[in-house]
Amino acid sequence: MIALVLMLCAFAVGTSEFIVVGVLPEVAADLDVTLPTAGLLVTAYAVSVAVGGPVLTVLTGRLPRRSLLIAVMVLALLAASACALAGDYTTLMAARMVAALSQGLFFAVASQVAVAAVPPEKQTAAIAKVVNGVALSTILGIPVGTLVGQNYGWRASFALVAALTLIGLIGVALGAPKVEHEPDAGVRASLFAFGKRTVLLGLLTTILSFTGMITAFTYVAPALRDVTGFSPAWVTGVLLVYGLGTMVGSTIAGRVRPGSIAKVLPIPLIGLTVLLLAQGFLLETKVTAVIAVFVLGAAAFASGPLLHTFLMGQAGSAAGLVASVNISAFNVAAALGPMIGGAVIAGGFGFQWIAAVGAVPTLLGVLVALVISRLVRRGAAPATEPNATTYAHA
Repeated sequence: MIALVLMLCAFAVGTSEFIVVGVLPEVAADLDVTLPTAGLLVTAYAVSVAVGGPVLTVLTGRLPRRSLLIAVMVLALLAASACALAGDYTTLMAARMVAALSQGLFFAVASQVAVAAVPPEKQTAAIAKVVNGVALSTILGIPVGTLVGQNYGWRASFALVAALTLIGLIGVALGAPKVEHEPDAGVRASLFAFGKRTVLLGLLTTILSFTGMITAFTYVAPALRDVTGFSPAWVTGVLLVYGLGTMVGSTIAGRVRPGSIAKVLPIPLIGLTVLLLAQGFLLETKVTAVIAVFVLGAAAFASGPLLHTFLMGQAGSAAGLVASVNISAFNVAAALGPMIGGAVIAGGFGFQWIAAVGAVPTLLGVLVALVISRLVRRGAAPATEPNATTYAHA
């Protein structure tokens, strides 16, 4: 039950991040700022998540997990409400920054609660549920929020986020387990985890593999329109197929025991690399394009829960901090991917080449994942499970 609650919370905070993208023109016009200035609402949010999340995770490391999770959802609710009520750009920016900080801390705490609430063999599945919430926010939350904003005003989009967050808060307050949290040993001990090769290599794998995936996904909609020949309405339908792929991929990942992750991890990354290399050809027909989009989602979101669970298992008492830094690593990939795809277009190459270029960092991610697998197989690093603290229902 708690896994579903955390998935809903992840859906709410994930929707909060990108919902502004669909209503940027309306925000710019209403608050009398330029479109590029309004776009900073997205950039500043991503930077705040990447930097603020790990800092807040360290500062709150000794607080009880259940109480902290409730506090985070309250903060997210206040931030979403402030966004909906913002009367000027400065207020909206400040509210967005608070929302970003709550998101960065949420994923660290939610990951710890998720793995503590289930037996060790189900910990990957618990993380996968949280990841599913993020996937749903991209596929359902953002389009629905955009539709609401375009019909009822951009403030209504943030009101929708606030409503989703409130539901998640109620679910956490009623159903979150009372985790018997072992407080973090402090900043120095937490930072010691980043001296482990497997932790650094795992974070590098996140950056490399998701940079390639996001490079392709950022431009998949115009590619489906201009290369494959789908109408705008059909493009939306194909993106829903991508969402189905993410759900299938994370569900498959959830069946992998934490101790087997290092051995399994290279498989979806290899599949993702092959898909990216072939995507330019697959986009040429409608059937193969739909298949390619589905596999893109499945391979990427099979890798995500595996990496996240593995990193938490390697981090020991610093699991929360490493989980937060892994989210930061994903945000680094989210920044690099569009830049790489944009450079391909600026260089005069067509949409068909974007995924192939994105395959380069993903291939490097495969090589790093193979190194991790070899280290674990040789016993140079433990195939550990996330710290599964005991809990009691509140």
